[in-house]
Amino acid sequence: MAAAVGGEQVEVKLEEKDLSVTDRDPKEINQHLKVKFEDIIAEPDPTVFSFDGVWVLSYKVFSSTKLWCYRITSLICAIPAAICWGIEFACLSFCTIWCWQPSIKAYEISLWYTRRIFEILLAVFLEPCFNAMGKCLSHIVVTVKREG
Repeated sequence: MAAAVGGEQVEVKLEEKDLSVTDRDPKEINQHLKVKFEDIIAEPDPTVFSFDGVWVLSYKVFSSTKLWCYRITSLICAIPAAICWGIEFACLSFCTIWCWQPSIKAYEISLWYTRRIFEILLAVFLEPCFNAMGKCLSHIVVTVKREG
């Protein structure tokens, strides 16, 4: 799919070489989701240990259930979620480019005169007072004496 942008033909290519199948969190934004059986289930003392077979089977059931529940949920929901998030970020990009940035710029231009008047008022009325206070207080000398 090609389109003219800025007088040049631009073609959008979605290449799978940029997508890693093995490292699916290259920026490590979901490290907090790396939850293991030992992070959730722990038997701290031999007096409260379950049977070894129960412990091993619980580990296998937990790990398998977590894996397959995630896989089935992602099989059903991943594509619709990707569509929804694609629309969301496209709308955010559109609003930022065509609504928010121009509005902020218009606001900055409109307030330029207000800011300039405020700066003049501060320079005329408050700056002399603070300069005078600074000169008066700059001559204060503190001396510390140790007794003893």
